[in-house]
Amino acid sequence: MKVFMSVDMEGISGIVHQSQTGADAAEYEKGRSLMAADVNAAIEGILALGEAEIAVSDGHGSMMNLRPEEINEAAVLVRGSPKPLTQMEGIGRGFDAALFIGYHAKRGTRRGILDHTISGRVIDGITINGLEAGETAINAAIAGYHGVPLVFVSGDLAVTREAEAIVPHIVTVAVKEAVSRTAARCLSPRKARELIKRGVTEALRKRRAVEPFTFEPPIEIGVKYVDSLMADAVEFMPLVERIDGRTVAFALDDYLKAFRALRASIYIAGAVSG
Repeated sequence: MKVFMSVDMEGISGIVHQSQTGADAAEYEKGRSLMAADVNAAIEGILALGEAEIAVSDGHGSMMNLRPEEINEAAVLVRGSPKPLTQMEGIGRGFDAALFIGYHAKRGTRRGILDHTISGRVIDGITINGLEAGETAINAAIAGYHGVPLVFVSGDLAVTREAEAIVPHIVTVAVKEAVSRTAARCLSPRKARELIKRGVTEALRKRRAVEPFTFEPPIEIGVKYVDSLMADAVEFMPLVERIDGRTVAFALDDYLKAFRALRASIYIAGAVSG
C-alpha cells in the first residue's frame, strides 16, 4: 500500500494558539513535538495493516517543522519551501490514499482553532466553482486530480465537519473542540493519538468506498484579499478579472494550473502587504 500524508499544525493535538505554531514563538518547540507525535500515531495506523510506502509532507509555515529524526523511519519526509504543490508536494498517481493530519478550518469559521485559508495576512476567502474552499477542499482536489481519495482528516471539530461535507464516507478524528479562535476543549494527547491511529487504520480499510474529490473544469477561482492594494497587484496577472475592491477571479481548464495561479497570486499579494 502507498499512502500520502499532508501535515499542518493548527489542528494538532493540544495546539490552540499562535504561540505554539510560529517559528519564533515561545511554545513552538513544544508544538513541534506535539506535531511529530500525531504524525507518528498516523504512521502506526498505516503500519497496522502491514508494510507500506509512506510519504509525509510538512505543510505548515516554513514547512520545516517536523524534525526528521523524530519521524518513524517507515516514512519519507518531504520538507522545506517553496514546493510546487506546497502542502501536497509528493502526491502522485499510484498512491492508494491521502491523509490530512493537524488540519484547520477555513477562514471565517466560527469556533475554528486558528481558522484561516492558506495565508491569514493575505486571504479573506477563496471560492472554487462556487464552493467556499478551505485548505481541506483545495488540497483534497489536488489528491483527486491524481486519482487519490482523501480518506482521513484529523484536527479540530470544525475541520472534521468541513471535510465530511465534501467527502462522503471519510473517516475523521476531532482532537479538540474550539470554544473560541484561540481556546478549545482538548483531548489528552495520549487519547488523541490512539484515536488517530485507530482512525487511520479504519479509513485505509474502507478506502475503496471513498471517491477522489475533484472540481469539474473549467476551474473558476475567486479570491478575496485582505486589502485592495493586494488586488491591485494581482490584477496585473494574465487572465485575472477584477471583481471589486478586494476580489479577483480567473478560470483555467486544468486544476493544477489553476492552483499554481492561485499560489502565484498569493505570493504577489503578500509582496505588497504592509
